[in-house]
Amino acid sequence: MNERRTLHPIYILFGLLQTIRGFLPFILIGLVKGTDWTGLNWYWYAGAAALAVVILVFSFLEWRSFGFWLEEDRIIIRKGLLLRDEKTIYYGRIHSVNVEQPLIQRLLGVAQVKIETPGGNKKADGILPALSVKEANDIQLMLRKQANTKTEPTSDVFADATEAAEIDMPADRPLIVKINEKPLMAAPSKVEVSSEIRSVTLKPVQLFQAAATSTNFGLVAAFLAGLYSFADDIINQLLPDHFFETMVEDSSSLMPGYILIVMVGVAVIGFAWLLSVLLYVLKYSGFSVKRDGRQISVSYGLLEKKSFVFDSKKVQAVIVNEGLLRQIFGYAEIQLQIVSSDKKEQLMLHPFLKRSKVQSLLNDFVPQVTLPSNTDLTGAPKRALLYYVRIELLLALVACSALIVFLKTDGLWSLLLIPLLLWWRRSCYVAAGVKLADGQLTLRNRFISRTTYLIRRPQIVTMRVNRSKGQQRKQLLTLSVRALGSPFEYKVTCLDRKDVEPVWRWYSRSQD
Repeated sequence: MNERRTLHPIYILFGLLQTIRGFLPFILIGLVKGTDWTGLNWYWYAGAAALAVVILVFSFLEWRSFGFWLEEDRIIIRKGLLLRDEKTIYYGRIHSVNVEQPLIQRLLGVAQVKIETPGGNKKADGILPALSVKEANDIQLMLRKQANTKTEPTSDVFADATEAAEIDMPADRPLIVKINEKPLMAAPSKVEVSSEIRSVTLKPVQLFQAAATSTNFGLVAAFLAGLYSFADDIINQLLPDHFFETMVEDSSSLMPGYILIVMVGVAVIGFAWLLSVLLYVLKYSGFSVKRDGRQISVSYGLLEKKSFVFDSKKVQAVIVNEGLLRQIFGYAEIQLQIVSSDKKEQLMLHPFLKRSKVQSLLNDFVPQVTLPSNTDLTGAPKRALLYYVRIELLLALVACSALIVFLKTDGLWSLLLIPLLLWWRRSCYVAAGVKLADGQLTLRNRFISRTTYLIRRPQIVTMRVNRSKGQQRKQLLTLSVRALGSPFEYKVTCLDRKDVEPVWRWYSRSQD
């Protein structure tokens, strides 16, 4: 067994800092209320100091018990103070190795390494939470090189999904990494590949354009929900009782109800857009993607720095998203579905690119997939339009009727939602499409953004075809597929049966 490696000693402070973060809302409330901390009895200070000492002692013991070993064909991670936990990860099972710097790690000048495998769940299979940035990058490089030279047998279903690449280092440039000042030589490989390096960076103007057209209100909602849960107590302390109710009543007395609703709606949308721009810039600042041989590295982040390194053969699917604003100007964002513990988010390959240049980008980084033109996809038949509209239209009519009953004349304004809803659902119908060619399945749908999903057969974990009784009479089917590492299915509803059946036979290898 190789020598035992340890985490950075700064890890001892993590427990104390996390405890302080938990008490931060109470500390802020005390500061806002002007609490005199000097007037507290001595035992409060003694208790806080004793708690800090206990936390530091347990953190020190936890740091001492944490160790990892880099073997010839695997990495072993052993941790736990009271309950011992040991994980063995074979290099051939590694799909990606990520270096991240959450805010606490970035302030302390360290980074964490996440090792992702197909068996990972909500957390990465292997986590090294505190290493120096240089050591983290060295481990990331070494593990990826080892993963490309050490492979395990895999089942036929996932053979292509877990295919390992082999990269040869030039004889005069051996890979030597130092971890905790201890050298480790990577084993040389036997296959030589092209050393051509391709890279893409995002200029500040492109970053702002991407942020302004992203309309990522989901990111805004998550941020506001987290902020509210953190600052709820502070808001209640700062604002007088029934502040919001009083503000609404006063505003209603100064202007008609429908004008107030419109103004509030415009203000909320404007604030959400500005906040989405700010959050987008913070998240993707410094975005860059580079390919060296088969290795793709993606890095971005201003406050929270993230770096991902993976084999291009481990990409499960490619997703091309075209938001409403971006589609008007002919732009799209390209995401990759890879095996990751963060299953709710795909990895960004490029956040803002002309759609006409997407295929060129794919040729450079993910050459196994092809983006067909919009006219090449087979859309939903005309008889499917009713199924795209009926449920949403019924719900809108019920809502408008309720508003008219309660608001009388002012409620008639809600009828403006009907043509807007019809336009939206018709655009969803027009966007629906499917294409099967050269071993690749292409699906396209729309909710708000138009999404094109590109996946090859070996990466499809499950495929489902379903329909209601009404759709069965109309010869309509809904097609759904799911890739390895994806928490949800990608589906297109109400396609013609004759267009879905060849896809089903292609995947199931059945004539039934």
